[in-house]
Amino acid sequence: MKLKLTIFFLFSALTIFGQSPDGLKEILTIKSKIYNKERKIAIYLPPNYQEVKNEKLQVVYVFDAQWEPMFNYVSNSISYLSAIGELNKMIVVGIYTENRPKEFVPMPTSEEEKKNWDEKPSFGFSTLLDQHLTEEVFPLIKEKYNTNDYKLAIGHSLGGTYLLNSFAENKHIFNSYIAISPNLTYDENEIQKKIKRLINSTSEINSFLNISVGDTDKTEKSFTAGIRLLDTILQSKKVNGLKFKFDYLKDATHMSSPFKEIPLALIEFSKTLRQPNAEEISKMLENKEITFTLQLKSYYQNISNWVGYSYLPYEGQLNNLAYSILLKDPDEGLNIINWALELYPNGINLYDSKAEILEQLNRNQEAKETLKVGLQKLEKLKIDKTEYSNFKNILEKHLNKN
Repeated sequence: MKLKLTIFFLFSALTIFGQSPDGLKEILTIKSKIYNKERKIAIYLPPNYQEVKNEKLQVVYVFDAQWEPMFNYVSNSISYLSAIGELNKMIVVGIYTENRPKEFVPMPTSEEEKKNWDEKPSFGFSTLLDQHLTEEVFPLIKEKYNTNDYKLAIGHSLGGTYLLNSFAENKHIFNSYIAISPNLTYDENEIQKKIKRLINSTSEINSFLNISVGDTDKTEKSFTAGIRLLDTILQSKKVNGLKFKFDYLKDATHMSSPFKEIPLALIEFSKTLRQPNAEEISKMLENKEITFTLQLKSYYQNISNWVGYSYLPYEGQLNNLAYSILLKDPDEGLNIINWALELYPNGINLYDSKAEILEQLNRNQEAKETLKVGLQKLEKLKIDKTEYSNFKNILEKHLNKN
């Protein structure tokens, strides 16, 4: 109750600025105690968000969302990639920035860097942004939306600098990072020094880094040396669990680099959490020493160990997988559906799928009982009338067919 009251007072206004089959966009205003003023964040919810409330979604935090094209491009890229199966559905949270040097960069340690910034006295307070996120933004998002605890962050230029410094200081604010054209020459390469100390002091970091830079304009060329230095540092020692990729973009300026990099980086990130591919599925089916379902559970357990929470396939993913192996091993197809029902007991479509598989196994009476259970579950669910009617028609038609 206390958490809910706290969030109620933080959350002061909600303005919907767009709703379509491609998703829902809205702006929230937070009365920030950290900044002693109102701060805005933008939200993108994926298509059919209301229909997948039993699935906890990952959150992508995008910095510089006050520039709407940046926020929209990330949201649209995620929407497109998830629609074609390259990426899981995600919620996007855009963080508005008012003073980039003040909010993004850490306090410099070198006197030379302090001289470089004398004309901008209000800088180096990135710890305030840390507090704003962890104390005000994250609790609000967790309370208001159906999310898991995994946080991917995307930042461009000084936004990328902020993210890599957060990683370097091992703050655990985010789990994975996409830093596009970050300024790593800041403070005489202090961020690279921190990262070098970090990887030399630990044997495991379960995280993903994607770092990029263009090659065309003066800004990108001035950033390249610092990024190559970090590339060399990360290549110098293998750290268990740390996955990273550097992209040196051709014909990319400082402002066009996000356009080129964001889809590439998102696809690279998706590989860390992907479903088993066709070759891996085939090998699992060929392994007769352990059941396919147990191998699949082990596969997702390995991902869970990496992300740090119980990472499970979505209802639809398990349903599709069960049908994909049905011809080769219908018993295992049934086992997959049973696992899906353990995870998603209110997944009405799963009861219809289970009945179909049972019929293929000539277990018709069990199929009928499964459909009846599905209808009983449906009556207890609080869903809209159209969805209720559609599911009821499907289950009753299937039941009467027998």
